[in-house]
Amino acid sequence: MRWLIRTIHRKGKTQLSYEDDVHYGDTLTIGRGTDQAIFVSDVRAALQHARITLDGGGRYRIESLIVAGVRVNGGIVQTAALSPGDVVEIGTTRLEMIAPPQDFEGGVEISQADRADSGDVRAKLRATSLSETWLARRAPSWIGIGVVLLFALLLPLMGHFAPAVDGFLRATPLPSRSSWQAGPLAGAHRFFGHNCTSCHTVEFRWVRDDACLTCHALTPAHADPAKFNLPELGEARCAHCHRDHNGAKALVRNDQALCSGCHQDLPERTAGASTLEDAADFGRSHPQFSVTLPAWDEQGQYTPRRVSLNEQPLDERSGLKFPHDTHLDPAGIEAPDGTRVLQCASCHAPEPGGAKMLPVDFETMCQDCHRLTFDITEPERQVPHAKIQEILYMLDEFYARRALDGEIRDPTAPDSVRTRRRPGQPVTREIRQEALTWARDKARRVGESLFTGQACSVCHVVSPGREVDQPWMVAPVRVAGVWFTKARFDHRSHTTMACGDCHEAARSHESRNVLIPDIANCRQCHGGEKGGTGLLGSSCTECHGYHESAHLLQRDL
Repeated sequence: MRWLIRTIHRKGKTQLSYEDDVHYGDTLTIGRGTDQAIFVSDVRAALQHARITLDGGGRYRIESLIVAGVRVNGGIVQTAALSPGDVVEIGTTRLEMIAPPQDFEGGVEISQADRADSGDVRAKLRATSLSETWLARRAPSWIGIGVVLLFALLLPLMGHFAPAVDGFLRATPLPSRSSWQAGPLAGAHRFFGHNCTSCHTVEFRWVRDDACLTCHALTPAHADPAKFNLPELGEARCAHCHRDHNGAKALVRNDQALCSGCHQDLPERTAGASTLEDAADFGRSHPQFSVTLPAWDEQGQYTPRRVSLNEQPLDERSGLKFPHDTHLDPAGIEAPDGTRVLQCASCHAPEPGGAKMLPVDFETMCQDCHRLTFDITEPERQVPHAKIQEILYMLDEFYARRALDGEIRDPTAPDSVRTRRRPGQPVTREIRQEALTWARDKARRVGESLFTGQACSVCHVVSPGREVDQPWMVAPVRVAGVWFTKARFDHRSHTTMACGDCHEAARSHESRNVLIPDIANCRQCHGGEKGGTGLLGSSCTECHGYHESAHLLQRDL
């Protein structure tokens, strides 16, 4: 909803000037508080004095928020229906409801109420003319003009052309050249800082969006109009959020109001259309975290699902069988080289930037303990990891060579395979066929032992294959690489914390446990924007970015 708030300023007895402002929302709040849509400076007004809502058909409804009520058309009421022309008085402030102008749903004119005394008292008062005093008009006027020229023009002008004079003026309370300047530019705009017309294309006018898009044409659209059909976004100028001349880092807003202005009171503001929960302050008004879990539909398409950490049971179907508590036993685990005590960092290493964690790699993190050996006669020989076809080919080749060489120490092997042969001794066709048949059977038995017994099934879900050339199927590993797809988290910024402070891995005995901390865990250190006693100040932009479009540019809007 768009409200037109028109303030009427009186200049002298007859001249009037108008100042228009636009307010977005269903409710027009009135009071002495700085967060009110209409600010009333009179001390007789409460911080939250009254509120006006739209009543349909160009009509309004006012509701008093204090026991004393509010004056409407000369009478005191608690609530009343208003029409265009009705007058509300709060202290010396006069509010007259007007018919909604074009492109607006509501409108109000604000002026100062006429509190002159009665006619009898006013008749007793007589204005004193300037001629009846010792004051004159001409001399004070010329003195005022001279003072303005000296302090607003001549001194800054001298400082502009004489750096020494400017340095002196800056060291005194006198105005210097800096009084002409709006303030320091943002760091990204300093390279054209002397060319003011790069942004200010029209004199005495606000910077227009076209001037910004001259350089920022390829900037992603800040809000897809089809997804975010909101006046606050669609009709907002660039300068509503990006205010230059406020220092090196002030061009990009990081205050909490940037987000909470839209993300609080969502059910009321969207008439129940929004499915999002209110989020106004991380410390006191923020929904529980939601994680993205990998999932696939019946057609095999990747369809991840977002689940709140409040939902139970919360399982990650990763395809792995991994007990964290066993590997993090303080007494250590039995490894080929003796007892080894593992820490979280033994398997989980951060990326070079520190934001995310590198994927767990079997060859560098697991294979020292989980060796993929398959024959006791060659304990250093191992099959490759995660390559079923290569494993089967390797086993066939290994046992075929051994069978053809002879001297196999296996009581199940035929005599021709167990017999030692002299180097270069020819092998008959029958012996060769018998050796290869035994080798193929041996490879299949060893493969079955690897997949279903001593190796693969220890960590993976293994099932019989559906094809002759692939007798075994290993369930794919589907571990969530990024849990919070709608937020940012940097492990590097939390190096002062121990892993166990956030992740309860030491008590997890199944890999399906989701070990992501909930919001209560984070609130032990992080408060809202202003923090709190012993808490860090954390605004929305600490974890969230603006909802930029993935396919639209600013020029497309």
